[in-house]
Amino acid sequence: MNNELSYKQTNSTCPNAAQKLWGLIRWSLVRHKYLIPTFSIVQAILAVAIVCGLALLIPEIDAESTIYLSSGALTIGIIAVGCVLAPQIASDSKQNGLFEYQRTLPVARSSIFIADIIIWTIASIPGVIMSCIASILRFDISIYITPLSILIILIAQISMICIGFSIAYWLPPNAMALATQIIMIGGLLFSPITYPAERLPMWTQCVYQALPFVPISNLLRSSIFHFGIISVIDIVVVLSWAIIASVLALSALSKRR
Repeated sequence: MNNELSYKQTNSTCPNAAQKLWGLIRWSLVRHKYLIPTFSIVQAILAVAIVCGLALLIPEIDAESTIYLSSGALTIGIIAVGCVLAPQIASDSKQNGLFEYQRTLPVARSSIFIADIIIWTIASIPGVIMSCIASILRFDISIYITPLSILIILIAQISMICIGFSIAYWLPPNAMALATQIIMIGGLLFSPITYPAERLPMWTQCVYQALPFVPISNLLRSSIFHFGIISVIDIVVVLSWAIIASVLALSALSKRR
């Protein structure tokens, strides 16, 4: 009887998985309490620069161009947080020993990964909001916020964050910085995110369709701006990249030295 009572008391004082996850989230919020507002400002500036700055390069902006610029600003903001800013912070954690310290904590590796996803999803929300506001103010465009569009935004955010963390966990700092810059430059200059894909040669369209960035842009454009239809192929491509990146990130967290 005493042994059973002692076991119940010990078991009641041990935090469960949900409590451990909440503790990781609170710890991350405290660690990033200055970075998250800074990233929000950077995202706001980036959104305004894309919506207003790129519009200056187009002599006559028609309805299609406004939708592509608006959805492109939203997409690039999500890419910037997930595939550029988050990997840089994760790489810094590897260099200063925080990454190894997290791996020694008595929590599941998946909880560490989920906590980071939640934190960086929250960090990218101001950029999404600012992109929508900038588009409305600049182009007087209609935006449709529905449960489906919110779900697609979350899928886009989580997918980019998973890709970013898999890059940060597996590549050394120099290679990680190069990879994130290639992703950002490709998204800003070459990917058909802020302009129609039909302007590119057919073989490049096939390449971009296999990567997650253009499909995410297509999904955001069709769900939020009601331009085109939601493609099942785009959803499959984005989810496939998210699953593969998640597996890679979790395997890096679980890898023994």
